[in-house]
Amino acid sequence: MKRKIMVVLIVLVLLSAWFFGCKGREPYIPRESENQKKLGNSIGNIINGGVVAYKDNWVYFSNELDNLSIYKQKSGSEEASKVNSDRSMFINVQEDWLYYSNINVADNGKIYKIKMDGSERTKLNEDKSSYITVIGDWIYYSNGSENREIFKMKTDGSKRTKLNEDFSSYVCVVDDWIYYTNGTDDKKIYKIKTDGSDRTKLSEDSAVYLNIKDGWIYYSNESDDDKLYKMKTDGTDRMMVLDQPVKHINIYDNWIYYTNNFASNKIIRIDLDGGDEKIINYETSSFINIAYDYIYYINSSSKLFKTKLDGGKVQPMIK
Repeated sequence: MKRKIMVVLIVLVLLSAWFFGCKGREPYIPRESENQKKLGNSIGNIINGGVVAYKDNWVYFSNELDNLSIYKQKSGSEEASKVNSDRSMFINVQEDWLYYSNINVADNGKIYKIKMDGSERTKLNEDKSSYITVIGDWIYYSNGSENREIFKMKTDGSKRTKLNEDFSSYVCVVDDWIYYTNGTDDKKIYKIKTDGSDRTKLSEDSAVYLNIKDGWIYYSNESDDDKLYKMKTDGTDRMMVLDQPVKHINIYDNWIYYTNNFASNKIIRIDLDGGDEKIINYETSSFINIAYDYIYYINSSSKLFKTKLDGGKVQPMIK
């Protein structure tokens, strides 16, 4: 059963079948731009399935021990409490609400919201939704019910609007722009405004695992053996960062975390220029999510584990 859950997670994040604290100090919280402060989850987490989200010293996560239901756990605690009973991915936290894609068979990826105490569960759409990003009072998502085109709607489910006609994966919403890979054009990187205007092709590379950091797009370049590349968000200054294949990219603070086939898919950390490499853990890992001082990942047994940002003791999310 656990292996089956792992397969489902992989399929979802790759858009194949479904979706294509340190004691004694305050936990570090990533510094977002003014327009990003109302972002429901980090870009890197959403690109990695959104199995973890965080707010106000609480971590919300998909619990593989309970059919991917959302649980919440205070940072630094080992106790966790259940929030819902839906199979949940692409979790966002906004104000007093959790938003997520419900991947139960009957719901097939529809977006729901629920209060943090588990009350007022509400279905918001009828679309097969992935790469859900809540920012302000808008929800952006790739719509599998309509060829993975990008849609947006209000957080109450109103004003549902189509924004493009491309097969869109790895959707990243940053300020007034949406960046994505276009499967209609061999996974090339594109961007559009959040109102759907100014559609622009940025690169000839086939890309996956997009992350945006300080005006740069970081990605795994399938056109060059999955090596790590970056370019500016206007498409200029394209360059290789790391001459090795990378997956599951997540950028936090001034570090890039990723897995590497050559290193048995251990989690590795480098700085934004590709230097100061460090191995963070020593087991096969995927779906790298980050919250506060911890990295969260799925191991080869389909269990959610965490470790400090600079490595060290590995702990199961729930013992």
